Amino acid sequence: MAHLMKLELKKFGMARTVIFTVAAILFSILFITVSLWDSMTDPEQTKDTFESTYLVIGLLLSLIFLVYSSVLTARLVIGEYEQRTMTILFSYPLNRMKLIASKLAIIMVYTALSMAAGYVCCSAYIVFADRFFDVLEGTFQISMLQTWIPMAITMVVVCMVLSLWPFIIGMIRKSVPAAIVTSLLVIVFRQVIISKNETNRESLLQILLVSVVTFAAALFIFKKKVPELY
Repeated sequence: MAHLMKLELKKFGMARTVIFTVAAILFSILFITVSLWDSMTDPEQTKDTFESTYLVIGLLLSLIFLVYSSVLTARLVIGEYEQRTMTILFSYPLNRMKLIASKLAIIMVYTALSMAAGYVCCSAYIVFADRFFDVLEGTFQISMLQTWIPMAITMVVVCMVLSLWPFIIGMIRKSVPAAIVTSLLVIVFRQVIISKNETNRESLLQILLVSVVTFAAALFIFKKKVPELY
């Protein structure tokens, strides 16, 4: 399995994905800056709070990296089925299940690490921006980390799990567009669910339920769809 992951990392294009991650984080910081500047300069608006800004950070990062993880899934997995290049790979003495699992593991780890880096950078940015330019309502307190850190961990875990759905639907349809559209639908569905919670995040029960359903569906795909070449 480790050998397969090393081989897949070469196809993954580490330099390109790192560049995308940096660009995505910079875009998120720019988006937050514009939002904060607008709330400061518009006399009809009140300043944003740390809580609301942190929620925006989570929404931005989940949107960007879930969509990008679906692009990676489409390129590394679904596209090879759609273009039938998977036939060549399966002609070698490789374990088909482990081959696909290594691809998905790389995508999930990338999603988690990128989101974690995004949270650290964006959170640090709003803290320092408020300290020097007073852009947010209130003052940053260390105690806020007791809320921020669990929220970030929850978001990272949930997005890792949800990143499997483009693979699931994409393999059923054997379609790259289906995989990418699925990521957008997953984001919308998740926002509808968490908007009903006071904490604006999933409960432990919801996370467990989504994880069980997702991994059960992924297991079904591995057994029924992965061995198919066409």
